[in-house]
Amino acid sequence: MSTDTLSAAKPASQHDVLKQFRQEHHAALKAGIYEPFVWPYRALGLYLLIFYLLSPPSKSQILHFLRYPLFLFIVYFCVSTALECRSPAITIGYGNGLLNAWTILWSATLLLFNDARRDFKRIEKQEVAVEAEPIDITPVENSQGHTSALDGTTSDGLKSLHPVGDIPQPPPAPDDKPQAVVSNEIFGDQTPIPPDVPQSYVYQPLPSTFLHRLDWVLDLTLNFRGLRWTHQIPGTYPPPPWITAHLDPSSSPPPPSSSKSTYPTRTSIIRSAFPTFILNALSLDLLKTLASYDPYFATHSPSAHPSPFPLPRLTRLTITLLLTYTSLQNIVLLSPLVLNYALGPRILGAHASPWLYPPYFGPLSALPESGLPGFWGTWWHQIFRCAFSAAGSSLSTALAALNIIPHHHRKPLRTLTTLLTAFVLSGLLHASASSTLLSPRTRPRNSFLFFAVQPAGILAQRAASAWLAAWDISPKFPGWARRSVNVAVVVGWALLTGPLIADEFAGGGIWLYEPLPLSLGRGLKGDGWWRWGRVGEWVGWWWGDRWWKSGVVFLEG
Repeated sequence: MSTDTLSAAKPASQHDVLKQFRQEHHAALKAGIYEPFVWPYRALGLYLLIFYLLSPPSKSQILHFLRYPLFLFIVYFCVSTALECRSPAITIGYGNGLLNAWTILWSATLLLFNDARRDFKRIEKQEVAVEAEPIDITPVENSQGHTSALDGTTSDGLKSLHPVGDIPQPPPAPDDKPQAVVSNEIFGDQTPIPPDVPQSYVYQPLPSTFLHRLDWVLDLTLNFRGLRWTHQIPGTYPPPPWITAHLDPSSSPPPPSSSKSTYPTRTSIIRSAFPTFILNALSLDLLKTLASYDPYFATHSPSAHPSPFPLPRLTRLTITLLLTYTSLQNIVLLSPLVLNYALGPRILGAHASPWLYPPYFGPLSALPESGLPGFWGTWWHQIFRCAFSAAGSSLSTALAALNIIPHHHRKPLRTLTTLLTAFVLSGLLHASASSTLLSPRTRPRNSFLFFAVQPAGILAQRAASAWLAAWDISPKFPGWARRSVNVAVVVGWALLTGPLIADEFAGGGIWLYEPLPLSLGRGLKGDGWWRWGRVGEWVGWWWGDRWWKSGVVFLEG
């Protein structure tokens, strides 16, 4: 059943809209029109990708060929899930289409555009066997009466001869030269390491042992930006010098050099991420409270009700952008807060290295410095960039193989193809996400169009900048004027194209989701302090007609 056949009534409040969604979802399930999104069954596409990558290293041509029929089945299963499943929970409904489309694209990246089992490698610390005199590992009693054994674990999860933080210091050299300092891989501090302690890192291909291979494959599959891998995207932290200095050059081509003089530590990450998380949470509460005054954010069309705010178009676009940014920012901040700090190296080992958690969003200064190219290429998140680049590169290679493009045009054509491919794929991802929402007002084509037209603005600004530079006009303007023009271009282009995505988010009911369990603003307004309801109201168990179709379902969120 198309969402257009659902009730198009206009409830008076966000609570009424969510109640209507639940009623329509229940009716659709009862009629057998839709199925609920059941976990873990409906994530089978991702599991199949992982299981294939987990196969032991092999030169078997049969195994190599199996990736093609496997990819086709993943496409079939993901498309079926997106068409058959719906959820009254806004986040699950949107995530259904987005994650299934992403699973298809990411599977194509690892199976078709690349052969990840053969092509990709990860930086790992390699144990180096050294001859040493026998060491007494008998527990030693200290001055406080406690005992300890000299078999501690290093910060990256490998065994050392001494507990972390208790490495004995070598005596000063006779000539009083400063001791070599090697930054600790996990904690990011500068721990003096004796010169004779061997340090070795390699680019590790698909491992042969199962547990090692499982860790390698899960990191490959879930690490979308490719941090510490050979396919690491630009704009992130390159491997730090205390790793590259000991990286075996024969294991892979040398990594990009780093111009960074400092790298984050666990302490600096928590000092930066935690206050930002709290500030974003407060901002989200304020924005959600403001949005509750405007019926536009409760899936109503822009013309259905007047806005209570001045300059309605600009205000609605601004609230939409800020809601999108703060929502995404707080989601991605959970990664360094939970993985790097809360779990840390004692549980995650090298996966908790601070340099593996660069910011997802770039500096806001990219907008005045570069305009639209800076907005999309530097400031906005680059989570999907690896897959977009792989698809664009494969398409460019295929076009070049046709030999219909002169050689001197191939480089600009490759740049253009990569740019267009990235935004077309982004449009398809977001359109797929919109298509699985319950709202009758969702228009997935608007999500696609918003991203599909972005290259036009980027190319137009680049062409204008090149023309002004060629005529020696732009150097005559002061820096503040050029920066002001760049900001004006971004704002003007947002006003022109932004309503496509803003109306789609509002019409689809995206802003009905509750990012926080408590709301100070809406509590003071009288709409209630607690926003997530009782556990039984938002999560439950679904018994399917087959045992494998039974699992967890989410009803609110």
